[in-house]
Amino acid sequence: MSGLLGLALLGGPLLTLPTMPVPGDPTLMALASDPAQMRLYCFSTRCGDEEWRLALAPPPPQARELAEPQRPARRPLRLPGSQRYIGLSAPAAARESRGAYSNDFRIGTRYGLQVLRDGPTQLGLQFGAGYRLAPLYDDGINRPGAVMRGELNFGQKIGDRARWTQRVFVESGHGDTFVKQSVRLDVALWPDWTLETDFAIRHDSDGGGGSESAESSIELRRRF
Repeated sequence: MSGLLGLALLGGPLLTLPTMPVPGDPTLMALASDPAQMRLYCFSTRCGDEEWRLALAPPPPQARELAEPQRPARRPLRLPGSQRYIGLSAPAAARESRGAYSNDFRIGTRYGLQVLRDGPTQLGLQFGAGYRLAPLYDDGINRPGAVMRGELNFGQKIGDRARWTQRVFVESGHGDTFVKQSVRLDVALWPDWTLETDFAIRHDSDGGGGSESAESSIELRRRF
């Protein structure tokens, strides 16, 4: 009897209690019942959290320009010492120069200084000492031996077309002194035409007797 009662209980239909009704919007309830529908679309082969990145990303530049007024560009903040020096121009040449030289007429050393270099006025000085091997026309005394040399160069720009240049050169040794002073004026007439005037005076003591000479020239040059 007990066996038949057990079979009857197992073979009978199971009773289920009805679920409690939950009030709410059917659309929201459907989304809540399926969380997969809340994910954004992703067209990449590897999504990961790409949908959240797209949702939190700022709008594209075109959309921002249409929605917001144009703002002035901000200059980047550069701290001292953070600037890059690659690609900058080379530093200016030094005002002082030193060197040694040798040729068929003399050997020696020289020292130069550009007192005024930038601007319409230029002034340069040069000193040196050496030994003259052989005389050279228009370059010093006429006998070999130890010599001292000095030179003064002066230049002045006059307006936009003219330039005045003056040079004084002195060489002394063995009681002889050679002095040459030259004056030059260049005037730009046209873009390719220049008028050049030159005047030079020479004085050579030559053992006490001395001699002087002078020459001048006027040239009209054209650049090709």
